[in-house]
Amino acid sequence: MCREAIADMKRAGLGCILVQARLAMPLSDYLSPSYLALCRLVSALADEHGLSIEIYDEYGWMSGHGGGLTVQGADHLRERHLFWTSGILQNGQVTLQISDIDATFLDFLGPAARRWTYESGKPQWGLWQIVSGGVISSRTLLQPSQIRFLETGDSGCTVQITAPDLPDGSPVALFVAATCLTSRLVNYLIQETAERFSNRVYAPLREAFPKAEAFFFDHPYAGFYTWNGQNSASGPDAIHNSLLWDNSLTETGIDGIVLLDAVYGTDPQAASQRAYLFETYARQMHHAFFGTLRRWCDVHDIGLTGHELLPHVGGWNLLGGLGGIDARVAPGGDYFGIDTFKTQSVTDAADYNPQLSAILGDSLARAHGRTRCTVEQYSTGREVGRPSLHGQWDLSLSRLRAQMIRHIFQGARRVLLHALFLPDALHPNPDHQSAPRFDFAPGFNLQPWWDDAPDVLEELARLSAFLEGGVPVRSVALFYPLEDLREGRSSPDCADHFGLWAEALMNAGIGYTVIDEKQINEETVFNGWLHLTSGQFDTLILPDVTVVHDPKTLSILEEFSRTGGRILRSGSTSTVSRNDRTRRFEGPAILTSDIAFFIKDAFPSPLMSIEGQSQRIAVQKLTPSLLRVTVFNDSDQERSARLTATPQERTLLEWQCETGEAMSPVFISANTTYVFPLKPKQLLAFELSVTVSETRSFPMNKAPCPSTPYKTILETDWLFQTGPDSSPVPISVECGWEQQGFGHFSGTGIYTLHLPHFNRFNKQSLSLIVPKISGTMRCFVNEIQIGKSIEDNASFLLPCLDQPFKISIHIRNTMANTLYPAMDTPLKPTEFPCGLLSAPYISAS
Repeated sequence: MCREAIADMKRAGLGCILVQARLAMPLSDYLSPSYLALCRLVSALADEHGLSIEIYDEYGWMSGHGGGLTVQGADHLRERHLFWTSGILQNGQVTLQISDIDATFLDFLGPAARRWTYESGKPQWGLWQIVSGGVISSRTLLQPSQIRFLETGDSGCTVQITAPDLPDGSPVALFVAATCLTSRLVNYLIQETAERFSNRVYAPLREAFPKAEAFFFDHPYAGFYTWNGQNSASGPDAIHNSLLWDNSLTETGIDGIVLLDAVYGTDPQAASQRAYLFETYARQMHHAFFGTLRRWCDVHDIGLTGHELLPHVGGWNLLGGLGGIDARVAPGGDYFGIDTFKTQSVTDAADYNPQLSAILGDSLARAHGRTRCTVEQYSTGREVGRPSLHGQWDLSLSRLRAQMIRHIFQGARRVLLHALFLPDALHPNPDHQSAPRFDFAPGFNLQPWWDDAPDVLEELARLSAFLEGGVPVRSVALFYPLEDLREGRSSPDCADHFGLWAEALMNAGIGYTVIDEKQINEETVFNGWLHLTSGQFDTLILPDVTVVHDPKTLSILEEFSRTGGRILRSGSTSTVSRNDRTRRFEGPAILTSDIAFFIKDAFPSPLMSIEGQSQRIAVQKLTPSLLRVTVFNDSDQERSARLTATPQERTLLEWQCETGEAMSPVFISANTTYVFPLKPKQLLAFELSVTVSETRSFPMNKAPCPSTPYKTILETDWLFQTGPDSSPVPISVECGWEQQGFGHFSGTGIYTLHLPHFNRFNKQSLSLIVPKISGTMRCFVNEIQIGKSIEDNASFLLPCLDQPFKISIHIRNTMANTLYPAMDTPLKPTEFPCGLLSAPYISAS
């Protein structure tokens, strides 16, 4: 199966593969001698086919545990967490309880995830420790002698606080730590964790994949635990989930006062303490885990890449993709901080709507002197109203292509498909502990339309290569509000404001880069410009930025504004620094409801624009006089793209991403607007240069000569086969084959129509119009292919034949109507249209 799969990957046009052990594989097999032997085979096969390898570093995900090998024989490296609760003193005492500790975040993966995460399938807690306790209202700490355990167990503890000198009604808080004794997950705060992980996991995988280019980490996960007793008496917790804990944190200044403020405080001083807690906590995780892995990789001459848990995936809001968690307790809140340890940037993308992922990944790379990024694209059922793991077996090649084009336009060099399956995923061994066919479905390569993917993947590879050179034309910097994310409650307004700006700028065709505060200093600001590694910007946007880290940043923002730079803001009209709240940088704020309208009025018209839709345009500057421009009609309607007039004469050279060929150059006169017609889902790429020699104007499009309308509807006499060897049967072309007795068929459906007495009308050029299709399509006339399409409609020029026509239309659907009904889901075959959905017709071209 590996041989077959890798040969198919090469045929499809993929360039790099990662091997991932999924839940259907027994955990005991992971990194076994037979597993590593198979890895060596895959490595050799990839090399034989010219495919590169990156090493996925985990069983499933949650990098660091190595399928439990990291903590095996090293219980002190298992995940250890800080929990808290509070109560009111009465008669000098209060009894506090923490119970029912659970991580509901794992529920979407089902019981298999529990078995993979915990020995015996459930968490059991022990090694309880009292960390601190104090009076919330006065910010004073209790003495250790005033706090004692009454009871400890595998799911919680009971603690008594005795403080007779304190008045009745005093609110007190308790902080305790415990280790999950059955967890395979690890403590990222301890450097030994990464050392043991690299020795036990990285070393054997490096030996099995000797030509691998990089290790790829995935979602290092710090546990989103909740518990009974979590809410304080005075209101909701400032921190939604437990934190990883190690006593070494107390050496960094995280003491009981900091914890009191961070969890229970509501004033500006408490907000500063909360930011300090998360800054210190994240720094220790980053250096202990990622820093150690990077040093190991440097010694062993291999790159380090991957992505952390990204709560924006699937949308634009910084916290809008994954609900019900406090992402600050995981390593990934400071994306720019983690990216310093990588050799290439990777971000995650969920489902098939426009989203932040690629532009953020490209911004991270440029902040660290690299360019562009990899985007891992996966599917969930959430986008289409299903449980996550039911996925999207009904995903079309057209939707996948459109999403990859969006990513490449926004800064992705390549897209990593999660995932391609081995063939037995469709017919799993009954001993599998989970159903692989519903493990982030679909398995792209098991879709019937995968046979049509090579053309699409080659087109996208050419698009990426076309945009590889030069520098993106971006004049706007969008500020990443890290301090507000750290200081705020679990869902600060800045996350929403950031998303509104990011989406509106993209839809308006305004190029922008996300920057963090560390990029702004005295040397980067002069003459009204931000001169950064990632580009030069004359506009800086502050999305509800109420606080920055360094007071010097406020002075730099003032200098930027004073010398002609433009600062736009929404939400708060005032920004302070974390440790000096007396000094402010102020300015008018734009209402969130006005952001899209404001952008339209406040920025000059872009070089290119598409009428009547959100802009999908990328512009790269190769030299001062040479641009590369790509345009995508991200709609199902014909549109026009308009190239703005300039005082200079220009030369336009179009490149066909489908074929790699260049068209004849077009010369555009000065002060002339040029209009491109765009078909639905059409991709356009061209170079635009200022003409230095004598030029001539581009030819005007001539109006077509009037002719007699001609249209023949082909609505009857069609035959249908489920393969070349099956018997043809009559079929209607007004509705899909799923409604005509073929509801459970996935594969290539063949429609055939014989036209024995067809007469060409006045010898005109004629086209076959197919107005509504579901699936990928290839069209044949008299056994000769005349065209192909992956969209929901198509048009093909008919050959000039003076003989009977035989039209054959081959359509490949998805696996949805085969797999969903067979797996006891509420989804029925008739929910997934297949084939021709409206009668084709012949029309004068």
